[in-house]
Amino acid sequence: MAIVSDIRESRGIVEIVADGATVARVRKAHFSKCPVENGGEIDVEDYLGRVASVQFADAYEAALSSLDYCARSARELGNALRRKGYVQPAIEAVVARLTESGLIDDARYAQRMAETQVNKPVGIYALKRKLRAKGISEADAERALEAFDDEQQRGAALEAAQKLYRKYEALPTREAKAKLSQALARRGFSWDAIESATDELFE
Repeated sequence: MAIVSDIRESRGIVEIVADGATVARVRKAHFSKCPVENGGEIDVEDYLGRVASVQFADAYEAALSSLDYCARSARELGNALRRKGYVQPAIEAVVARLTESGLIDDARYAQRMAETQVNKPVGIYALKRKLRAKGISEADAERALEAFDDEQQRGAALEAAQKLYRKYEALPTREAKAKLSQALARRGFSWDAIESATDELFE
């Protein structure tokens, strides 16, 4: 058991601190149904479970509203609910329900994201970083990025290089090529794609 050492409220969310660490951030409306007091004992796991049972219906509706606004990965949706003051057990239950019903599908989300980028001058490594940040698994990311083969990436790198070239065209060729290569690397292109693009551009 932990001892509640502080209870703070900000913007409709109550933060519960026990033994010097934040153990829960709960919406004020739900905290009023599962109150704790400063100096009182708290079984954190039991408390979160009780709050989750109170929150589930509201969390589910909040998740549906969020998905109506835009598609989200499971991690993104979980983070959005957490910021709104829903506890982890409630979030996990909601995400599981939505995944089961097909309203959350990380593989499909990754595929759609990749499809919107395939005709743009974007490097595959940058896309992989974005997918990873959204919680997409390595396997789902690899399947989604199958269209980003070597030929596609050489063309995308050349398109990006042509757009960036104006920034460096006044420099000596060697320096311009080096700076352009670095800029393309920052945009997530492989060195093979970069070399192909810069060689063609500087011919």
